Amino acid sequence: MRFLRLFLSALLMLCISLSLVFIPGAGLAAGAGGAGPPGDAGWERPDSGDGLHAAWGQTNSGDFAGKKGAISKVTVTFHGDTATSRGFTWYTGPASTGSQLEVVEKSGSTPDFSKAVKFSGRQSDSTNSPGELVHKAEATGLKANTAYFFRVGDPVLNIWSDTGTFRTAPGSGAFTFIDLADPQPGTEEGAVLSSQTIAKSLEAVGNAEFLVVNGDFVDAGGVEKLWDWLLGHSGKSFLNTTIMPVAGNHDQDENSFMEHFDIKPADGSNTATGAYYSLDYSNAHFIILNNNENSYQYANFTPAQIQWMKDDIKAAKAAGAQWIIAAMHKGPYTTSVHATDMDIMGRNGVRTLVAPMMEELGIDLVLQGHDHIYARSKPLKNGAAVPAARITETFNGRTIEYTVKPDGTVYLIPGTAGPKVYYRNRHVKPGYFGLFEVADEHHAAAYGPDPDDSGVPLRGRVQNFVGITIDGARLTGISYEIDRGKHNARPYIIDQFGISKEAVSPAFLKSAMGF
Repeated sequence: MRFLRLFLSALLMLCISLSLVFIPGAGLAAGAGGAGPPGDAGWERPDSGDGLHAAWGQTNSGDFAGKKGAISKVTVTFHGDTATSRGFTWYTGPASTGSQLEVVEKSGSTPDFSKAVKFSGRQSDSTNSPGELVHKAEATGLKANTAYFFRVGDPVLNIWSDTGTFRTAPGSGAFTFIDLADPQPGTEEGAVLSSQTIAKSLEAVGNAEFLVVNGDFVDAGGVEKLWDWLLGHSGKSFLNTTIMPVAGNHDQDENSFMEHFDIKPADGSNTATGAYYSLDYSNAHFIILNNNENSYQYANFTPAQIQWMKDDIKAAKAAGAQWIIAAMHKGPYTTSVHATDMDIMGRNGVRTLVAPMMEELGIDLVLQGHDHIYARSKPLKNGAAVPAARITETFNGRTIEYTVKPDGTVYLIPGTAGPKVYYRNRHVKPGYFGLFEVADEHHAAAYGPDPDDSGVPLRGRVQNFVGITIDGARLTGISYEIDRGKHNARPYIIDQFGISKEAVSPAFLKSAMGF
């Protein structure tokens, strides 16, 4: 399988290169210096699939990275303590061997980098892009809950990235983040679409402090041009947010995940195909799992990762974490075609073996990807929905129903940020959809089948993302949709939900649960 993936990646790279020769100028022009994506008016035909068979015009990656070492593909990630540090990754041509990060506290609209704190980084050859260098550096000793400007580059050549911004985590208090999944472009047009979803999510959830991406950043991780397109068109967005990346199955080609993100993997994590790691943010503990491992005992996991998950969560709870949130690509409870895959429901599948452990460990919310549909489960434990009281409260002027102290785990898949969508699963057992609060047919089904593949809805029409706020003992989710046939392609709300850990009176509890 590994040889086949590498062969397909090489074949795709050859096809892309040929398209550059024979279809000059057919692709969308990239903005200079990693500028934001072009407007929706430039979008005509949605991505026709995973990109491996697409025949659209392409644009040379040189539009994003200059020949002498200009900065490209900048990402900001959590690296260690979220209140005092950040990790940075960027790419250059071979001429730029210097790696420097400059950070200055944000006190106005324009940074003064003469007052910046400087951090030395390191560089190495790119695994999948011969002739490019991968640079990484970490900022440490930062102030909690503080906004910073930054830039990365080479002081000897005087080559610098555009200015970016980030805010360190608060020691305590409320925070908001965005969850989305599967940007997964296979063409430049698909990357433009995904970049527009990302930009619109950051605009709609304007107070979001970071972005969780539940895997499959691109369609073939070993094809660097796909990263050029996604990170190039999303350049402005990614310069101004922090990413919490999850490795997807399409990101598992050798080093393709780790070379684009400067994270701090857990001891023992196999970083060739992705990574598993965890971090604290205010009163929440996030655990990021890697489905690209495998074993006889556990599909998509090794026993070492499972044991690490158990130990990590127990340690987080002992340290006082109030919320436990897991993010993974191939989740146990989704509603589209992958819900009946054997690595999910088989003898050693994720739903069969891993989900009961997660529920027993007290994980509150599991963020999933892979299945390209929006769905939200009821609180689940051992394969069944558990009863829970509900209260109605107001959040930012909206009426939200909160599940009170559920004795189970909620599983959420936020749809897809990119072009690829699936119909709802037609082969699940009777009663399976009853485990969900939301298990609709994909809203893109209203537009009929895709002309290039009648087995899926029209691609590129509908995208989704979720804004999640944790404020003390309450978690609130607002789910958005972008339909390019409605509301001028602006995000609108399709679902709202909440979880409350606050106790209610025994009398109210009996009434709320119907006793």
